[in-house]
Amino acid sequence: MKFSEFQQILSEERLQRYLLACDNDTRKTMTLYRLNLNLSQEVFTLLSCFKVAVRNAIDRILTASLGTDWLRDAILPGGVFDVPGCRDSAKIIRKAYNRLMRDCSYTHPKLLAEMEFGV
Repeated sequence: MKFSEFQQILSEERLQRYLLACDNDTRKTMTLYRLNLNLSQEVFTLLSCFKVAVRNAIDRILTASLGTDWLRDAILPGGVFDVPGCRDSAKIIRKAYNRLMRDCSYTHPKLLAEMEFGV
C-alpha cells in the first residue's frame, strides 16, 4: 500500500507523530504504526485478563462477607451503594440488573460480568 493511501485511511493527524519519529521515512512510519497496533493488542489482552482476575477476586471476598447476590443487594435501599458517593456505580449496576431482569436472564455471575472496572 502506498503511504498516501495509508494516510488517507488513517488520517494525516494520526500518522504525524509516527512520521516525525521515523524522520519522514514513510515505509518505516507504516511499519511503526503496525508494530504499535500489535503491541496495543497484546497490552489490551493482558489488561482484560487482569481486569477479570481482579473483579473475580473482589467478588469472592464480597460474596463471602455479603452473600451470593451482594451486587444486586448493593443497589437496594440501605445497600452498600445506596449512598450519595456511589450513585454513579449504583446507576451502572441498576441499568445492567434491569436489562438482565427484562431478558429473564439474571444471575449474579452475569451481573458481575456486566460491570465496568470503575464500579
